[in-house]
Amino acid sequence: MKRIILMRHGEADHHQEGLTGGWTQSHLTVLGEKQAFVTGERLAKLLDGVEYSLYSSDLARAAETARLVCQQLDTSPVMDSDLREFNNGQAANMTWEQAKEIQRPPTRPLVDWVPYPGAENWRMMNERIADCLARADEECSDTAVIITHTLSASAVVHWWLGLGAEWWGKISYEFDPCSLTFLTINDFGQRTISRLNDTRHLVEAGLESEVEALPGVAS
Repeated sequence: MKRIILMRHGEADHHQEGLTGGWTQSHLTVLGEKQAFVTGERLAKLLDGVEYSLYSSDLARAAETARLVCQQLDTSPVMDSDLREFNNGQAANMTWEQAKEIQRPPTRPLVDWVPYPGAENWRMMNERIADCLARADEECSDTAVIITHTLSASAVVHWWLGLGAEWWGKISYEFDPCSLTFLTINDFGQRTISRLNDTRHLVEAGLESEVEALPGVAS
């Protein structure tokens, strides 16, 4: 695999309702559908003449994004549950205020902290993302398009850069709905982030989302 084009799903219902995401079956909003379609048009131009495979989280908001994107591409999405968002357990579909009420105190190392009952930790999420990417690395000779979520997208970047567990609880990235991030290899053989959270295609179409970055958790 020579390159990853990383895409976050489009704007979803839980964003508008002020709810946490996680392993929920939140669906795209009308704006989210338009974002996905326009991003598919952008990808069709970028991938013209390129050998690629498209992988997507199987959660509804990502799967719906993948299908709309693939309407413009000559491919079908490979749905993979390992690309799901961070599993926030009992906090799923709660408001952020409700989630904080059941939040467990942070523990160290942060990568092993289970923030909510029934949730996973950052180590578990990064390891399952790595399993998925290892499979894609074997299957895909050129470019992998990966449609996923905010925290799981950070894990994809960690894997690409070879950042180990000592970094997983220290470094994160922000991804707007239907943004594109390009993970490439430069002329020196170094793995790079050549573009991060690019939404120019949405700005040009007047389809930017007003969704705020994740509120995060209390420290």
